[in-house]
Amino acid sequence: MDFWSRLIGGSRSLSTKSFRATSPTERLAAFKRTCNTLQQIWRSTNTPSGDQSATTHARNSVDRLISVLSDESRGPAPHPCLAYASSSQIFVTVTKLALSSYDDAMLRSATVFFNTLIDSEVDGVVDNRLFARALVDLVRRADKSSEDVEGRLVELLFGVANNIRLQPDILPAWFAPRGEEDGERQNSSGAEFAGATRKDDFPLFYLLVEYVHHAGRAGDFARTGLLYLIETASRSNALERWLIDSDLATLMATGLGALYSQLGSLTFTETPEEKVPAIIALSDHGNQYTALPPSLGVTMDSFMSYLLFWQDTIDHCKSAEVNGTLLDHFQVLFLEQLLYPSLLESSDVQGGSTAAVLTYLYRILESIDQDDLVHRILHFLLASPTGFESTPVGKGVDMSVSRRKSLDVLAAFSEEAARPSPSLFNLRDLALLGMQSANRQTVLATLRLMAVVLQRHHTFARSLIRTIPGQPAKQRTVGALNAELRQFLGMATSILDEPTLDDSFENYLKDASLIVESHLCLPPAEDDDPEEDIPFEIKQDDPIVEELLNCLDNFFTNSVIVNLALTEVLMSIASSHLLSLDGWLLVDPAKYKYGHQDTENEQTNVLDQIQLAYEEPAWSKSDTPTLTGVLKGLVKKLHQWRKDIPDFDILVAARRDLLHHGDKPATTSSGAPRHSMPPTDRAVRSAPLDDLGSPRGRSSRPLAQHSVGSSPRRATVGAPPVGYSDHSPPSRDSSASRVTAAEELRKRLAQPFHLDQPNKTSSPEEQAPDQEEETQAEGEEDKDESAIADEEPQVSTLGHVLTNVVILYEFLLEVSAMVQARGTLFDEAGFPHMEY
Repeated sequence: MDFWSRLIGGSRSLSTKSFRATSPTERLAAFKRTCNTLQQIWRSTNTPSGDQSATTHARNSVDRLISVLSDESRGPAPHPCLAYASSSQIFVTVTKLALSSYDDAMLRSATVFFNTLIDSEVDGVVDNRLFARALVDLVRRADKSSEDVEGRLVELLFGVANNIRLQPDILPAWFAPRGEEDGERQNSSGAEFAGATRKDDFPLFYLLVEYVHHAGRAGDFARTGLLYLIETASRSNALERWLIDSDLATLMATGLGALYSQLGSLTFTETPEEKVPAIIALSDHGNQYTALPPSLGVTMDSFMSYLLFWQDTIDHCKSAEVNGTLLDHFQVLFLEQLLYPSLLESSDVQGGSTAAVLTYLYRILESIDQDDLVHRILHFLLASPTGFESTPVGKGVDMSVSRRKSLDVLAAFSEEAARPSPSLFNLRDLALLGMQSANRQTVLATLRLMAVVLQRHHTFARSLIRTIPGQPAKQRTVGALNAELRQFLGMATSILDEPTLDDSFENYLKDASLIVESHLCLPPAEDDDPEEDIPFEIKQDDPIVEELLNCLDNFFTNSVIVNLALTEVLMSIASSHLLSLDGWLLVDPAKYKYGHQDTENEQTNVLDQIQLAYEEPAWSKSDTPTLTGVLKGLVKKLHQWRKDIPDFDILVAARRDLLHHGDKPATTSSGAPRHSMPPTDRAVRSAPLDDLGSPRGRSSRPLAQHSVGSSPRRATVGAPPVGYSDHSPPSRDSSASRVTAAEELRKRLAQPFHLDQPNKTSSPEEQAPDQEEETQAEGEEDKDESAIADEEPQVSTLGHVLTNVVILYEFLLEVSAMVQARGTLFDEAGFPHMEY
């Protein structure tokens, strides 16, 4: 107790003439009289609930005890009343009265009384087995219809768990494991794994487990208290052995599985128009459910809370044996018996459940960062060759008899259940089917899942994206890197020539450098072999890579949200330190063609070698990387549209200006801008995808702090970005003409845009019925999207195409920045060996 609080408490007691001003002897005498009163109330009637006056009298007496104990605990020693409460075992009488009264007020007073004794830290209370039995009986048998009473009771359990964590020597009062002979007898009977016979060993533990799933105050106290008990296992061999032998791991794994089983299909709530990000609203699919974030509901929140409790448990537990037991049960009872079968049984029929289970898996991998849990999940689902076997017994690992016994029970349990193996169908196969799906929501969920694996858990990048063994990346010269960068920046500037290009690229370069630097701080990928941590070339015939390129080839007809997720996946691959860019994004250095091929064999001085390092090579068209070839094809289409549409450049610039409208510099109270910030891709790509709960929920770009805030109803979407002045108010005629021009532009942007024949448009008479049909189709959410795609595979609105053009432009800048960052920080570009 703090010295000053004791001194203040003592001076206060001397300055008053109340009951608290009496001497310790008088205070003890009054305390004993109150205890005797409670004993008389209990002896006089065994059913105080039938006598309201007796209940009130008992509650008032308990409140007086609390007042005396609280005042005495704040004062200096001695503490005779606290010592008498322990020796007289008055807490047993309080428990009996509270349970027999069936009165919430009496229960509240009893919980405060027990809390006061726990906080007093007096010998003979928390370390008393009779006190432990009285408290357990109170919590176990009390009427918990009131949420407040329930929270107070679980708080008592938390207080005891906290005391055990701080003083492990009081554990025997609460934990009494059965003898070895009884344990062998129960084990031979086969009832041990069910856990029914273990509650008497550690009732405090099981009471906390009962409330782990609860929300609110009770659940928080229960989860934290249970973590404290598990943490104590590292300082008590008996408790460690008991946790392994008990059904702790079984209860936790089955509880997690029960919450997962309650998850239903995805639901989509209507989002107000003003809250839809501009980049989504300015597309053909702005009002469709595929462009809106799914509502996962309260059940998903409960599941994620319990999963995070699993993560905290593994982190707090210092016992490797207990951790191993928990992870074994997590794999067998949750991964093998529930999560993996749900992935297999998902279906795309009429929307199906594939999108739902992929979204749930994406949320799991996005939320947890505990290495052991992540490795168990991805090693198993990806059927990684370095993963654990179906029976989670580590090879050559020394373990206790208790854990081996637990593993034997788990192995017997898994053998009885018919379970499929990821070696036949794993997460890669599911991702491939998801990419090939005709359901747009399934494609989107697949891309998000791939992005979160490649971004947050990219040590598994080569398990998801196949590489060529023995083909590490080769270093290119500085001149070769400059030539590659010139190519990508040339494609970007051919789309849009903006004056702030240098500033935009600099912002992208900062973001890319942070991502690459974070990869350099990671441990080796999956093996101890240092060669496994170097980048290998991607297999060009990998089906997943081919599907990504096919999706990119349809860039202009894809929905905006799919393109945002697609470019996120491609950038995640480009940033991985395990995957080479050669042959996929950059030309293989062995295929570069220089003007003087024989100079390398000639004896040249250092200056000549430096000049050769800066020489920019050329390469044949047949050596163009696969991804780069698709990007060139998209840019080529833009060049054709520029010939067919005279004002195409103006429309693209205006659309980008509209999308970056929310990225304008902040102004002070005087209206002057605080600083100049060039518009970047952060507003166009990062913010909307983050808002929709995408793989960028935990942004891989720490610098990206801006968001899209522009309104989709801006009228001057197609106005030229230059040559406009608002210093003088426009005349009424000019205002009317602008409104007319804006309306005509809006109609033009909503017209069908034939990608193969840009000049082909429909007359207003032909468009009217189409608009009516589109209105009727908004309510038909179950219509097959593949049928829609078959009807008009190459038709979008002009506004939708313009939005995707802006996304492509920003993507090319982002790719260029990543190539430069990798070349510098991964040492993928430099100078050849020089002889001095």
